[in-house]
Formats: sequence, structure tokens, C-alpha cells
Amino acid sequence: MSKIFTIVGNRPQMMKVDSGMPNQVIVNTGQHYDYNMSGVFFKQLGLPKPKYNLKCKNSGIMFDRLLKLFKKHKPAVVIVYGDTFSTLMGALAADYAGIPIAHVEAGCRSKVKMPEETNRIIIDRLASVRFATTLHCMRNLHSEKLIDHTYYLKGDPMFDAMNAFLPIKKTKDSGKYILLTIHRDFNDKYVNDILKALGETDERYIFPAHPRHKGLRAPSNVKVVSPVGYKQFLSLESNAKKIITDSGGVQREAYWLRIPCIVLREDTEWIEGVTDGWAVLVGADTNKIIKAVKKFEPSSNTHQSELPVYGVWKKIRPNLSIYL
Repeated sequence: MSKIFTIVGNRPQMMKVDSGMPNQVIVNTGQHYDYNMSGVFFKQLGLPKPKYNLKCKNSGIMFDRLLKLFKKHKPAVVIVYGDTFSTLMGALAADYAGIPIAHVEAGCRSKVKMPEETNRIIIDRLASVRFATTLHCMRNLHSEKLIDHTYYLKGDPMFDAMNAFLPIKKTKDSGKYILLTIHRDFNDKYVNDILKALGETDERYIFPAHPRHKGLRAPSNVKVVSPVGYKQFLSLESNAKKIITDSGGVQREAYWLRIPCIVLREDTEWIEGVTDGWAVLVGADTNKIIKAVKKFEPSSNTHQSELPVYGVWKKIRPNLSIYL
């Protein structure tokens, strides 16, 4: 059987990999270079080690190395996930090499000019087959006339990965802290203001800081820790009183775990959390952040309109068979 090349580069992509995919070759671009943001995930998720580690933080070099790999090995299909530069470079290199592309998590749109949005639009147009994880994403693809070989999964590989570790034990600190994550480039200039604002509240925070934020000075009620592995992070999420984040993946996990989520963005491609009342958009507005920390709570009748069905890869594999 022909080989399938799977391209990953960061935490959310590693979580989405199908560990049971036959004849799969995993390529790690190295976009996330810290062990606790990459290597530890392969171990904890029981994934095969990547056959190729490109160790690339530069997108141009990443493209060149991927293109050489694809031309040399001629895989039957290349699977890419999400909207990162690893996703875009994987899709572009596959397209240049004349190899079909499967895009998992297709159709996400925030309708705002940002690098991830540009990546999404380009990748969905290059893809030979697209897998949408929510109805909203599916509707976006249909509105853009991307209908052929487009599938609604009613599931999410991240949901499958999370369920492998459920139930999660309660810790002695359960409900006594708010989890904070900040990784989007556009929030870098606001990090100090956000931390200062949180320091004015009576809450306790745990902040697994991105390596870019190493050395930040934080108020005494904000505990800055190094990035943690997947199991440890799930524990931090599920035991948190609330979650403050700019991450799309963390928004999804908070929604599934029913943890109130304060989103450090003016928009989101994952609208279900907001429309269902589990998340609130605050951007980098410190007044809105403080208000949400103090007052935001889902109402007693809040529901989940887009709860995924477990076992998503059983739906994906048959639709890749035409390329093998």
C-alpha cells in the first residue's frame, strides 16, 4: 500500500494524528521546538516517533525540505491539520510536488485578517479532500463553493485524544485557580498589561508560559510555569475555575470540559463556545478581562450544541482510500 505522509509541527496537530493509520509516515517540522510543547506529546499520546524531524522554524526552509521529501518518496497523499505555517508549507510543498492533500479541520473562518485566516483559505483551496469538524465550518466551505470531496465529521481528532485520558482526577487545588495561556503573536505586546490587570484581582492564576515569554515578570498571584505535557495540561484545564486563553484548541477543550472560557481575542473561528454561552470574547481590553474574571459564568441552562461524536478517524480513513 502507498505511504501517507502526515505533517505536524505543534501541540494541537500532534494530538490529531491517527496513531492507527496504516503505512503512515509522520513528519515533524519542528515549528514547536520546546520538548514540552512537542516531543512529550508523542510519548504521552502513544504515537510513533516521527520518521523525519526537520527542525525548522523558518517557513522557507521548511517548504524546501518538505518539497525534497515529497519528490523523493512520492507519497499517495499528504495530511495536514489546522492553520499553522507547518500546515501551509505542507500543503504548498505537496501541491508543488503534485501530491493530493487532505485537510483536517477545514472550513475554520474568523472573518478577520490574520495569518492563520490566510493560511486556512489557501489550504482549503489547495486541498483535494477537506474534513470539517463542525457544522459552522462545513457551512463556510459550502458558501465558498468548496463542496466536492468535503465531509462533515461531526467529530474532532482532538476530542478523541482528550477522551483517551478521561476521567481526569480532581486535584487538591480544583476550582481554586484560573488557567492562563497566551501564545498568539498579536498578543505579545499586551502580555505585560494583561498580567498587570490580573494582578489587580483576588484570583490565583497558573500560567504555562510560551518559550517566547520566558523571563516575564508576573504579579505574585500569577504562577508562571514552563510548558507542560498533554496529560498535565488536561489536568490543569479540567481542575481550573476558569480558563483565559487566545488558543483555538484550548477554547475547544474548555467547551468540551464545561469550563468557562475567557478568550483573549476579538473574534474566534470556534463560535460554538460563545454562542452557547461557555465563552466570552474580551480581546486584550484589560477592563473586559477583569470584568469577565469577576462576573462571567455560564447560565444554568447553558447547553452544548456541537458535542462531537467519538471515533472520528473511522470516518476519515475511508475517504482517503481513493488515493491509496
